[in-house]
Amino acid sequence: MTITMLLGLLENISVIAVIALIIGQLDYFRNIVYGKNNWMRIVILSTLFGFLSVIGTENGLRVDDALANTRIVGAVAGGLIGGPVVGFLAGLIGGIHRYSIGGFTAFSCAISTVMSGFLAGIVSTKMNMLRLKWQHIVLIGVTAEFIQKVSVLFLAKPFPAALELEVKIAIPTTIMTIAGLLLFTRVFQNLKMMQDQSGALGADLALSIASQTLPHLRTGLNEHSAKKTAEMIREMARVDAVAITDREKLLSAKGHELENHLQKETLCAQVAEAVLSHPTGVWCDKDFALPRPHRLKTISAASLYHQNQKIGTLQFYYKTSSSKTSQTNEKLVDGLAKLLSVQIELAEIEHQAKMRKQAEVSALQAQINPHFLFNTLGTIMSYCRTNPDQARNLIGHLSDIFRRNLKSKGNHHSLQEELDGIKSYLEIEKVRFSNRLKVNMEIDETLLECKLPVLTLQPIVENAIHHGLSPKVSDCLLTIRVEPYDHEVKISIEDNGVGISEERLAEIWNSQSKGIGLINVHSRLQSIYGKKYGLTIQSKPGLGTVVSFVAPLSAFEKEVHPDAPENDHHR
Repeated sequence: MTITMLLGLLENISVIAVIALIIGQLDYFRNIVYGKNNWMRIVILSTLFGFLSVIGTENGLRVDDALANTRIVGAVAGGLIGGPVVGFLAGLIGGIHRYSIGGFTAFSCAISTVMSGFLAGIVSTKMNMLRLKWQHIVLIGVTAEFIQKVSVLFLAKPFPAALELEVKIAIPTTIMTIAGLLLFTRVFQNLKMMQDQSGALGADLALSIASQTLPHLRTGLNEHSAKKTAEMIREMARVDAVAITDREKLLSAKGHELENHLQKETLCAQVAEAVLSHPTGVWCDKDFALPRPHRLKTISAASLYHQNQKIGTLQFYYKTSSSKTSQTNEKLVDGLAKLLSVQIELAEIEHQAKMRKQAEVSALQAQINPHFLFNTLGTIMSYCRTNPDQARNLIGHLSDIFRRNLKSKGNHHSLQEELDGIKSYLEIEKVRFSNRLKVNMEIDETLLECKLPVLTLQPIVENAIHHGLSPKVSDCLLTIRVEPYDHEVKISIEDNGVGISEERLAEIWNSQSKGIGLINVHSRLQSIYGKKYGLTIQSKPGLGTVVSFVAPLSAFEKEVHPDAPENDHHR
């Protein structure tokens, strides 16, 4: 009898498991099971698991005036998956159905079904079903069966009949309940795993596409970048056709059916209008009457954003029209559109930053310190009568400085060009210093053609003159060295001036000074060559200062495109 009952109950469980497997393949059902909890989810899950509880009863085995069945599995599974409310309602559905069949155990079985479903829901609030181990499932199954058997023994009359019934069915029903719950939890854990893997693959695909399209979208959203982006998306995402639009026109369309469609501009414009006017910015269509190619049955599209404003659309076209592919495609196009929007934002920010920093470089190149200009003009005037030749020389040097600052702009020039400009500046300063200033240049001539970021040495030299040597009464010496340093190049500007105090050095490195100076040069060198490079300042009050930096010879010899200067600081 026991083996026969086990086989009958196993058949009962198998029917329920097959139904669960079939339903679990539906995207809609998976979204309900693992979606947000709301009244619709509660109603659907309660109905489903209540129905499974009814199936367990209907396929039960008649034993005396009672039924041996797996009804309780549906209620407990509903509680574990949907929570206390779902467990209670599923148990109520299964319990009412069992009560309607009748028998001396009808009332007790109905009560125990509701209680088991509700208690399983309580368990789910403490421990997620996906984390349940087989030991937990066995314990839950044993507890549910214990509740049912105690209810039968206490509520079913007569007691001897109830006891005799439970002696016959206790072991088979407990074994099948545990087996059914193990099977159920395994099915739903696998469904969740499949859903997570699908989401992970979709996210990985979107990130891969975003990574590949990043170089093209650096120029912003235009016909060229849209063409390259659409090509990559179609190949990598295996979309039948892809279109990218701005708010006004079609930028690119890829895919045989779409490219050869005579009304593709009209079609893409209508889709763009629908997407841009949609509150969520995401739109999926299967039946909308558009003049589409007959082979393209589904359209999924999402808005592209810039500064929270819709600036265009990304449109996917498919030859299939199933609800499963529609939901997957909608998520893919939405996620990818968001990533592309971020790239467009970053491209615009990068462009604006480059424009701003290039403007700063241009401003620095054109800037002449007014005090230096006025003092130089005053010096020239004083020499016009006493030493005309000297005045002419000063005018020549001043004009050379102006010419270099006003010539065509660039991010780099040669070390020779930088030094030529510095020489003109120093010749003027020598005269203004009344021959107190001596300049010593120790330059390795093999390095004169190396490329150097503009305004690298000049700010350092100006700082040495005005803040190091100008306060000194006599014997002012400025030394400029350019020499190989292992496999790198080392440039040093040394003065024997008044030096810098530790407090003043701290202010310099904390960016508390303003002007065209050392921190600007330090930041630019690090942005070009790396964080381990930059200025080194060695100074002792009363003895002088050495400002130096090292650059990789390979990077120094080739023209790179650095970030333009950040906010300058003067020492």
